[in-house]
Amino acid sequence: MNKHNPTRSNEPAVWLLFGAGGAVSAIFFPVLVLIFGFLLPFGLVTSTNIIDFAQTWLGKLVILTLLIFPMWCGMHRIHLGLHDFKVKIPAGGWIFYGLSTLYSLLVIFAVVKL
Repeated sequence: MNKHNPTRSNEPAVWLLFGAGGAVSAIFFPVLVLIFGFLLPFGLVTSTNIIDFAQTWLGKLVILTLLIFPMWCGMHRIHLGLHDFKVKIPAGGWIFYGLSTLYSLLVIFAVVKL
C-alpha cells in the first residue's frame, strides 16, 4: 500500500489573488477610465472630491484594492507566460510573487500615510 504525503502548494493563495486581480481589473478599470478620462477633464468631478474621498477609510480601501490585486494578476500572468514559452527562470515563483508581495507592502505603507 502506497502512502503519499502530498506537499503543500502556494497555488490556491496565488490563484485567489490572480482571480481577484482579474475581476478587479475587469470591473473597476472602465469606471476609472470614465472618471479620470472623461468626468475629471470635463469638470463634472473636481479633484478636491477625489482627494477628499481618497483620504477616507473607504477611499484607502478602494485604492489598495485597485493597486494590489491587479499587480498579482499581472505578475502571475507573466510568470505563467514565461513558463509556457519554456523560459526557465531560477526561482521564478519566488521572484515574481516576492516582487508582488514587496509591491503590496509598499502600497499599504503609502496608502496608510495618505
